[in-house]
Amino acid sequence: MTYRICYQVTRALLWILFTALGGIRVEGRRHLPRRGAAILAANHLSNADPPAIAVASARGPYFMAKEELFKIRFLGPLIRLLHAFPVKRGSGDRAALRRAEQLLSQGELVVIFPEGRESETGELIAFQPGAALLSLRAGVPVIPICLKGTDGVMPYGTVIPRRSPRPTVVR
Repeated sequence: MTYRICYQVTRALLWILFTALGGIRVEGRRHLPRRGAAILAANHLSNADPPAIAVASARGPYFMAKEELFKIRFLGPLIRLLHAFPVKRGSGDRAALRRAEQLLSQGELVVIFPEGRESETGELIAFQPGAALLSLRAGVPVIPICLKGTDGVMPYGTVIPRRSPRPTVVR
């Protein structure tokens, strides 16, 4: 119950922030399951991607996030509170994959960025096999998410959001 309230308050604040920074539009929300497990697989343009997905999903998905983020003083505890769990990138992190599989077996949504890192150019990077492997092992669907405009709010390599001339789109 506490998490649910915290998530909905955070989601509302993020919606206000995205609106102030150029707008946010969510398309195809009907494709996000109201219940049951699924992997949400999104392209990765910027540090603003997870908050944009949070605005789009009322369910409070779990996020697979690079382990370095959990070492940042205030960010680490905050993202843990918002259901992020660490992954060691580039290593085939079995513990992270087991955690994701466990969450999926409990009917949760798990967000994965199959590229494994942000794109410096906005172009898709070759996908890592984690999302497909998890889908096969857990027997759950992969729901693709296309993010556009988050790189306007937080360009590659930045940590401070800024106003963007174009809206963020979660499709």
